[in-house]
Amino acid sequence: TYKMMPSQQVRSRLSSNDDDSTAYSSVASSVASSVSAIDLILDKFEKRRGFKFFQAAISIWAIVAVAKNLGVGKHVYLDPADEVEKEAHGLRLSHEAGDRPRFALVRPFARSDVETLLKSFELWDSARPCGNYKTEWNLEDYTVYGDRYAEDEHPIVDLVISFSGKSGDIEGYDTLSTIQELFDARNGWGGCFSEFVSFEAGINPEDDIYDHQPIQTNPHWVNGPNEQFRKNYRFIKNKGYASMIMMESDVQPQVDGWLDLALSEVKRNQPFAVLGSKYSGNSWDNFREEIPTALLDHINGNAIYNTTHPLLEKMVNELEKEKNTIFNAIPFDYRMSQMWTEGSKGIPSDFPFKSMIDPATGNPVVLDPKMNTFRQWYEEYGNEQPIKQAHFIENFGATNFLPQQVEGVPLVHGKGLYIPNDPNLHKITLVITDWQMDRANQLLEVLDNNDHPFTEVVVMRTWKGWAELIKQNSENTGYMSKIYSILFGDDNSGELHGLSTKVRIVDRVAPEYMDLCEAPVETEYFMITNSYHRVAPDISHLMFTSGDVSSGIPSKPVIPYTPSEMDLCQEHVGCLETVKLGREIYPNLDKVVLDFEMVFETSTRNEFCKYWKGLYGQNGAKLHKSYGVVYSPEVPHGPSATSYTAYLYSLGIAESLFEFSDKSRQGSRDIFVKVLEGEEESNYLLNFWKALPPQVRNKMKQDRLKREGEG
Repeated sequence: TYKMMPSQQVRSRLSSNDDDSTAYSSVASSVASSVSAIDLILDKFEKRRGFKFFQAAISIWAIVAVAKNLGVGKHVYLDPADEVEKEAHGLRLSHEAGDRPRFALVRPFARSDVETLLKSFELWDSARPCGNYKTEWNLEDYTVYGDRYAEDEHPIVDLVISFSGKSGDIEGYDTLSTIQELFDARNGWGGCFSEFVSFEAGINPEDDIYDHQPIQTNPHWVNGPNEQFRKNYRFIKNKGYASMIMMESDVQPQVDGWLDLALSEVKRNQPFAVLGSKYSGNSWDNFREEIPTALLDHINGNAIYNTTHPLLEKMVNELEKEKNTIFNAIPFDYRMSQMWTEGSKGIPSDFPFKSMIDPATGNPVVLDPKMNTFRQWYEEYGNEQPIKQAHFIENFGATNFLPQQVEGVPLVHGKGLYIPNDPNLHKITLVITDWQMDRANQLLEVLDNNDHPFTEVVVMRTWKGWAELIKQNSENTGYMSKIYSILFGDDNSGELHGLSTKVRIVDRVAPEYMDLCEAPVETEYFMITNSYHRVAPDISHLMFTSGDVSSGIPSKPVIPYTPSEMDLCQEHVGCLETVKLGREIYPNLDKVVLDFEMVFETSTRNEFCKYWKGLYGQNGAKLHKSYGVVYSPEVPHGPSATSYTAYLYSLGIAESLFEFSDKSRQGSRDIFVKVLEGEEESNYLLNFWKALPPQVRNKMKQDRLKREGEG
């Protein structure tokens, strides 16, 4: 059974992604994402449940993975069920090449990529590189991406395995031998390739660096991928290949004939220098307007490079000139986008790492202007639109994604493939912290408009606010009549607004910061937000692992977190205090989890809350004893998702219950969208002030007057 794409679905995807202005088509690579996003977000802090750091962290991530590939292949008419025909058509055809161009499908890997690379070839057995359009394809499926080559002009494709190290590296050669065996055993994956070629880039181990942790400070953090790309290009060009198709180990084929589909776009888009894909993830949604143009208009490294195009030669020459300069701290694919953006749009290139010091000067980095050179390139080649966007590959970089986001796409570049929540397997309650009824209403009234995973809603209310609202609406007609009947009458269904989701109203008996523990949840899981937010328009992207029933491996929620040692956390008192409180429970805690991003497991929540109250008192009285940092809106006054995570780690069960995903690398999407930001800010500060003991309020007032007097 072949995994083919219906022509209608293909056309639908193209119509939604197509861009007539392909001259500046771009892709956001994982590596480059972190490049500018961190500095942009540092100025966007807001508080969530009292922590300014946390609202920032919901947007922050440093997508970190320089990507590199696509696929192209020789089209041979094979029927895998017919072994005789397979033998006939699967022969290596290098002696028949004639004037046909030769392409190189390059699969680069480093010492740390061995296992991932070998595993990636397993996918080629189920999604073959080349297919048989005569028997398996609707012709529209084949040509919707581009133009089909005639057999006598179809490129010959070699599979090139590029190892970043040297011949003395045993691990590298063991890997090459294994892939050679796979290649031979599968007849070049069914005759899709002509030859198997191995190449060693020869980068010294101490220089073969790809380390995301010091991304803001170490100018050599991406030296390995940059150097390997430059050497791959020279090797491929010197060997006479017409195109280099880069395909890293995290590019996943999904349909048969993905090489053919890629190749059809090559034919249609000629002439071009680079043909690739834009970033398709959602990690920039909250601040896209602040992303540099060169990053938005950036072709991911997983692309097809036309080694015969003079613009590409000029770009690689420039990369080679810059290899011993501070420019080499920029991932090669992002740097190439900067060159073209500077020349075509007149936008100077900014150095993306604001904290990095130039080793040559000892000062913050200032890039040398090169606009005149790049402008000449644009004047010479701009009319050709040499940087173009492809449609046969979706680029998610290091971002997590769901199957429905990439359904039918031939190639997907991405790190984490998860599944959406199945309500038949897992029931999830939504808990809403509310202060005034009309605020919860703004969330509830649009809930059914969203594709959400919640089977029940529990509103934790402040009775005074709701009672006043009922009194003000004495006519009790329509919606208010329904509320009145729930509060005072016999109707206990809780189906406000005729919602398909059951709504329960609960009068809280503890401070609102205890809602996490006090909410009476009956389902397996729950999430929490407050009434100043709404459910995001489409949160079907709430992710779970697939699990394996036959092996007894359960499906579990994917929980985004921010590493506690990131500069973002270290520079904000709210984050530091949250980590400090978490480490009182589990000293080795290295994660900060937002309350609004946690999928709490109800039974362990119950045990955690008993533990927390025993540690800090019924409502956290022991936590509130000291004056100073604790009495700050940025510091948690009650139990938090981070403390809950610490508790689970202290029991050794955290990773059996949840799949934790580093937001700084895999990104995340908002489950809840803030709609009453200013009111939340003022209301939170007011409630915070009112909740303080009189002596504390007086001391804070005296301190403020003293500071003003000193000023």
